[in-house]
Amino acid sequence: MTPVSTTAKDDVIDYVKAQHLTTRRLFDKTLHAQDATERQQYFAELRAALTAQEVTEELLVHPRVRRGRVVESLRGEADDTKEQLDHVTQLDLTSAEFETALTDLQQATEDHTQRVEAEEFPLLTGR
Repeated sequence: MTPVSTTAKDDVIDYVKAQHLTTRRLFDKTLHAQDATERQQYFAELRAALTAQEVTEELLVHPRVRRGRVVESLRGEADDTKEQLDHVTQLDLTSAEFETALTDLQQATEDHTQRVEAEEFPLLTGR
């Protein structure tokens, strides 16, 4: 395997941080949508962004870290988040249950995001 340069690692970190920011914004837009049509549009974008974020972490971050417990724990969180997302997807977008479930998903995603940034990113950079 070819060693990854510091610049490439920094690029990966910047890219993943940008994805994290995008999902945060889309959660807010979805929760504060003016009507069902707007909410549906933002939620579709959010689902796509969450999927892209997890694929990026799985393909670009976890393999470079190669630290058993950290990666396995984060993968477990990602699996739980996928289940939550599947549940939210089944709900009526206009219901209070949707808002509650989406808020719970937002918190789980934020917790996961903070762990990735606090626990994996330093292992990528050696800092």
